[in-house]
Amino acid sequence: MSWGAAGALGTFAYGDETSKQVILERRTLSLPNWTANGFRVGLITDIHADSDEAVERGIQGIRRVIAEKPDVILFGGDYLTSAAPQNLRNVRKVLEVVAETTIPSFGIYGNHDYWAGYFNFVSEAVSSSTMKVLRNETVEFHGVRIIGVDDALVKKHRPDLVRGGSNTIALFHEPDFVDEMPKGISLQLSGHSHGGQICLPGGVAIHSPRGARRYVAGFYPDALNPLYVSRGIGTTGPNWRLFCPPEATILTLNGS
Repeated sequence: MSWGAAGALGTFAYGDETSKQVILERRTLSLPNWTANGFRVGLITDIHADSDEAVERGIQGIRRVIAEKPDVILFGGDYLTSAAPQNLRNVRKVLEVVAETTIPSFGIYGNHDYWAGYFNFVSEAVSSSTMKVLRNETVEFHGVRIIGVDDALVKKHRPDLVRGGSNTIALFHEPDFVDEMPKGISLQLSGHSHGGQICLPGGVAIHSPRGARRYVAGFYPDALNPLYVSRGIGTTGPNWRLFCPPEATILTLNGS
């Protein structure tokens, strides 16, 4: 075997192995317009439950977040890629884990939830859990307002219904659309990018999808509104990641 072929196989094996292990990212963010110091958010996004491996990653990620006992758990959309019957069952299986906790949980839809087809079936599967889906809706509790913005790539988002203000979190699948949101939101949480999914060493994305080309992964305090982008749990295309492990997230929020 040539050195090039051996290197390629080694790279594939590394990517295959790191794709299976969900990393729990713990970050403390300093935010303007925030007074609910110490409020903790668990974030799960882009599960893409189209395979047994994706189901395992999704369950692993949710349980790791639950174990941290955040104040709220938020789901950032893209629960599947195809609305095949098995995938709908997979979504139900992953999200039923939410019932293992009394922590409030809220979610939104992503572009693939609409693109998968048979949206009524997708909606029924996602809504089968104890998580409440927000479609351009707002909930308030513990002095924090959470706004669930519907998907932008299918033109379901309504930024005109969003108002900023102290202790406001916007959950919005595509991060680049932060520029369409009203200024004054304390924090926007997004996914969609998969962190690039296939990256160079150091997590440098080779490619990211439309809607996540300016903001790919991590915290962007200088966006129009402070923005955190998760690498997410799942994959699209090849069920494989390179230098970009799946992420479940715990964010502790403090005022700046």
